[in-house]
Amino acid sequence: MANFNIPQELIDRLATEEVQALLEGLEDEEQRKNPAFLAKVRQFLKDNDFNTTVEIEGVKEVTQEASRIPEFMELVKGDNVG
Repeated sequence: MANFNIPQELIDRLATEEVQALLEGLEDEEQRKNPAFLAKVRQFLKDNDFNTTVEIEGVKEVTQEASRIPEFMELVKGDNVG
C-alpha cells in the first residue's frame, strides 16, 4: 500500500462526511429498506468497533424474541409458541 501523508484534519473531515451520509440514508424511507445500504451501515459499525446495546430502542424487543426459539417438533405439532 502506498504511504501517503494525509493531514489529520482531512481524515477527520472525510470520516465526518461518511457518518453524515450514513445518517442521511437512515433518515430516508427508501434507503432504510434497502438491504445493500443497511449492509454498508452494519459494515461501518463493525469496521469501527461500534456495538449496539439493549438500551437502544427496538433492540430489547429483538433480544426478547430471540430468547424463545421454538423447537422443530413444537412447530410440527402446532403447540402454542411464544
